[in-house]
This record gives sequence, C-alpha cells and structure tokens, in this order.
Amino acid sequence: MHELSDVVPPAMSDLLQRAAEATRQAKRVLAFSHIDADGISALAIVALALERESKEHEWENVHQINSESIQDIRKRVLDYGPDLVIFSDFGTGQRNLIEEHIVPIDSVNTIIILDHHLPSEDDSLEENRSEKIIEVNPWHHGLSGSYDLSGAGAAFFYSLALSPSNLDLAELAVVGASGDLQDYYGKGFSGLNKSIIEIGTDAGILRVTRDLTFFGINTRPLPYLLQYATDPYLPGITGMEEACYAFFDEVGVDMRGDDGEWRFWTDLDQSEKQRVLQSLIQVVLDSYDDPRVATGIIGDVIVLTGRPERTEMRSAKEFSTLLNACGRNRKPEVGVRICMGDEEAISEGSGLLQLHRTNLAMALRRVEDDGYVERPGMYLVDDPETPDTIIGIVIGMAQGSRIIPIDKPVIGVSRNTTGETQFIKISGRAHKSLVDIGVNLKDAFVAASATLNEDDEELMAEAGGHPMAAGAFVQEEKLKEFLDIVSEHFASIVSGRNRMQKE
Repeated sequence: MHELSDVVPPAMSDLLQRAAEATRQAKRVLAFSHIDADGISALAIVALALERESKEHEWENVHQINSESIQDIRKRVLDYGPDLVIFSDFGTGQRNLIEEHIVPIDSVNTIIILDHHLPSEDDSLEENRSEKIIEVNPWHHGLSGSYDLSGAGAAFFYSLALSPSNLDLAELAVVGASGDLQDYYGKGFSGLNKSIIEIGTDAGILRVTRDLTFFGINTRPLPYLLQYATDPYLPGITGMEEACYAFFDEVGVDMRGDDGEWRFWTDLDQSEKQRVLQSLIQVVLDSYDDPRVATGIIGDVIVLTGRPERTEMRSAKEFSTLLNACGRNRKPEVGVRICMGDEEAISEGSGLLQLHRTNLAMALRRVEDDGYVERPGMYLVDDPETPDTIIGIVIGMAQGSRIIPIDKPVIGVSRNTTGETQFIKISGRAHKSLVDIGVNLKDAFVAASATLNEDDEELMAEAGGHPMAAGAFVQEEKLKEFLDIVSEHFASIVSGRNRMQKE
C-alpha cells in the first residue's frame, strides 16, 4: 500500500489533505479543466473521485483561462452556485484572474487548483493570496511540472488523498502525462510520474515494457504502422504504401497471418520484432545527420492491462492521442466520457481520431509544401488554415520529423481560433537541447506580453506554459511586435550557443 505522505513532498501532502477535507465538506462542486489529453484525463479523475464521494457536481472543459474566458467561467459559477470550485491542468498562471473574478463570489467557500504549469515570476504563495484557494503545483515544491508531474498526476494525488480506493485512477494519470510528453518521447518517466507508474504497476493496472514507441502498435496493421509513422519521420517509407510492403518483405516478416488477416506489431514474436527494429534504426541512421533521432524508436511502452486489446485505449500513448483528438476537434467532453467508460463516447471518439489524423496530416503537408520562415533565433509557421487547437501539435511534429530543424525554437501562428475572439493564437515548441542552454518559451512569451501590455496600458497579450512548450494570445495589431520581441530574445541565446560551439 502506498501512503500519500511517503510519495509526495510533505508540504504538498498537507495541501492535498486540505483539498480532500474541503471536498468532503462541500455540498456542490464545479470542476473546470483544459481541453488537451492531460486536462481531459485530469478532469475525468476529478469527476470520478467526486462521483465516488457521492458529491453533487458538474464539470466542463475550457480551452484556456484568459481575460475573455474567465467571464464565461464566472457566469457558470454564478449560475450553478457551487461552494467548491476545482481547476485542473490550469489555474496557476491565471491565479490573478481567479482571485479577481471567482474568489469574490459569495457561494464559493474553497477553490482548488491542481496544476503543473510554471508560476508567474511575481507569484507568491504568502502575499496577497486568498485563503479560499488551495493550490497544488509541483513547481512550488522543488519539482518540475514539465517532467516530474502533469496536471492529471496532480489530480490523481488529490483523488488518492480523498480515498485509497482511487488507486485505479493511476492509469489516467499516466495517460495525461503521456499526452503532455513528460516521458522524454519514450525515454522514460521520472519524479512523481515514475512513482505513479509504480503505484499502478503494483496495483496490476499498468505494465511497462521496452518496445517500439510508434503510434499504432495495438491498432494499425503492420504496413500502415510505418506508412503513418511521423515520430520520427521515415524518409522513403512514411507516406509510401508500396515501400512499407517492401520493407517487411526485405526483413522477412509476414504482414498477414495464417488466416490471411493483417498482423499487428503485438502479434510479432521477439525475433521478428528485433529484425524490424534493427532495420528501422538503420533507416533513421542513414537518413539523419543526428544519430540521436534513432534513440526514440525503442522506449518504455505503458500497457493499460484493464483496457481492451487492439484498441487505442490499450497503451497510454495511444489513449492520450485519442483524448487529444477529442479536445483538438472541440469535443473534449467526449474524451472525459471515454475515460469514464462511456461506450457511446468511445465510438464517437474513434471518428474524431480519424478526423484528427486527417487534420494533422494535411497541416503537416502544408508545412512541407509551403515551408516556414527562418527568423533570427527562431522558425515561424504562419498557417491561416490550421486551427488553434492543433497548431502546437503540428509544429512539434514538424520538428520531430525534421521537416523543420531543431536548432532554434519553432513558433506557430493560428488565426483559425476557437469561438469569437480578437486574439490570435501563438504556440511555441523547443527541443530539450535548447532548454538546456537557456531557452524558456514560457518566460519569453510572458515577458513579451508584459511589454506590450505596459506600452499600451491595456491587455494586448497573455501567455503561459512550459520552457519546452508554451502558448500566447495576442491582439492581431500587436502580432508583428510580439514576434519581433521573442525573435530578438531567442536570437541572443541561440547565437551565444553557436559562438561557444565555434570556440
């Protein structure tokens, strides 16, 4: 049995126990969460935990908390009249908005924030903070919210503080962390994420294996497993059906079984897998200047033992993609219901996954065809067709497949925004090697936003996120200025590294 106090830092354990007690005392709860896989998983954990406590509650996914959406959240709270409000997978970077618009509502006794995003530089746990708010965030306890714990992980520990019977929710915490790419792209989880995996493994709901990390090992017939491979992109194979057939012929692996049906990766014996893996690694080594690209081909694959075989829910990585498909197609509530075992939602989710794959493939092809703009310190993708819900995924895939080099951050701009808004969505991605030399997308975006807001003495931009992945909303008239500021900032860091390398 894993005691919460033995797993998380003492101060975090105290906050989680306070949050659990506030939940037990609550009569009506309203929960909000983000729309990505981590946010969807977190919300499902919270909703299931509340359900098991027999609490009257409602829940809702929100695309982002900003100066516009906080008004909708406030109205929702006023209409429902909860005495407890929970925010998961966001809230830390928007605490000032929560303080201003949600704390003053009379019916609200307690607000719980279960987040993992970086706090603002001026964020203080001691000064000018409402006693109504209980905030759980790994950054406040000497841990990384980028690698050690996700939003779903914070929600899981909250559920565990409520009841030890919530151990089974560890699988959803791992799904959320996988969707947030906290496993270093298959290289393994660390910190509290690793502890959650140990909890799930001990409970028999998870199994960790070293295997091919490609999406589709449970669901795609062998040739299509490679045809749609993008992480990494396989030159001469990805997108080429005949080349995929030829690949398996050359390595001597039958694509069909004795019954004539397609075989899946999970059908192969160890010697067959070994031949395929060796050949795939050779393809990558022959195609890329950086041999490290091949390291992500084999990694930890987390199997969810209680989920049906040959479905997207069988592995944490594929499950997270299914949830992302729901959120990125503006139906995150379907993803929450999938996590909760709703058969109708599972069926709808499969259709959304197909649409998601199509949208990503089309957007990635546009990047290939139309290219990107190289600017000082960064690469820029300005695609009016790609929705704001997937622009971050697309630019991440473009760098992962080396369509865009990884020696500078890549910034994506989307004018195809969710709902009516006067803001343009900005997404940024940076390879870990850039973070190691000082690139911090979140800090850069926040600083640029602050500069614009101060100059105009009104809200022109808002930002948040992580060092490796961050986002911002910018007024269209200020887009060029925002991009100029971050370009100059990144250029000073990247050029400094280049000078050091030459020396």
